[in-house]
Parts: sequence; C-alpha cells; structure tokens
Amino acid sequence: MNAKKTRQYNLIIEIAATDAADAKLPTLLAELCATDFTTAFEMWEFMLAQSQAQLGDAEVCVNIEEKPFSMFLRISETKTRQLFCESLPLQKLVYGNCATGGTSHNLGFLVNLVLSNKLDNADECLRCLKSNSAVDFNEKMRIVVDSVFSTYCARNNVKVPVLNKKQVKLLLSYVEKVRGPNKALLTQRLKEL
Repeated sequence: MNAKKTRQYNLIIEIAATDAADAKLPTLLAELCATDFTTAFEMWEFMLAQSQAQLGDAEVCVNIEEKPFSMFLRISETKTRQLFCESLPLQKLVYGNCATGGTSHNLGFLVNLVLSNKLDNADECLRCLKSNSAVDFNEKMRIVVDSVFSTYCARNNVKVPVLNKKQVKLLLSYVEKVRGPNKALLTQRLKEL
C-alpha cells in the first residue's frame, strides 16, 4: 500500500471518530476530497447519518452540512450534483433533517435543480424540506420561490422570470402546502408567469 492510500484510510478513521461539532471536520473532509472525491462525499453522508440527533442545531449544521457542501460544489459541481441526486438518504439528511435546510449552498443547489429542469430531484428535495421539523416550511418556500425568480433574472439579465409549465407546476404544488400569508402571494406570483 502506498503512502497516499495509507493517508486516505487514516483520514477515514479520523473523520469517523470526529464529532459533528468539531471545527476540524470540514478540513479533514477537504483533505480526503483531495485524494478521492467520491470517498470524501460518502464519508460526508456517513457523518451526517451518524450525527442525526445533532442536525437540529444550526451551529452543528454549519460545520457538518454547509461547509462541506460548499467545498464539494466548489471542487466539482457536476460530480456533486450526480452523487447528491443519486443518494436519497443524503437528500433526506440535508433537506429533511438539517436546521440549515433551504439556506446557503443547499438553497442554491435546489434553485439550480429547478432552473435546469431536474424537476424529479428538485421535487424530492422540496418534499424533504416540507418534512423538516427544524425549519419553518412556510418561510422556506417563500425563500425558494424568491431565489428561483432572482437567480433566473440575474442569469438572463431580465426583470421578469420566465419558467416553463412544469417548473411552475412543481413550485405551485409545494406553495399549496404553505399555511399563512405567503400562500396567496406566492400563488399569485407563480400564476402570473
């Protein structure tokens, strides 16, 4: 076994023994990612699964979800999208359990799924977000719709977004599950498209 493989296995052991709140966790995942992207991604999923009891704590989630997700997207958005979309348990952990569900990089990832017509994957992420007891779904859905609109407008240098019928239908299906004042506003905004 060469030194690179030995270091990789040592990193896996060290990551598995590291607490979710430990500030060195993202650094260890980054180091593992430099040797093997897929293994690091799998270890990230493993750590999230092992730390489910702590995922309601936003500070822990920044350390174990937000920072690693950001790193994976920065290194390879294509690989991250592929591996993330292939893992239903990971989608459930990030969007369905984390207190950071529907924020930061995972919000941007969800918006990109909607805008790139990966609607089955976006639907699964939204379904998980709806079931997340650590977040206010009503507010998160407003943020998702606002982000879809603003991202579309920024990318296309327009003032009014243009979404296809399937994108609007997907977003409306989740807006219908919203309770409170956001529901009427979001429904109107989507139907005007």
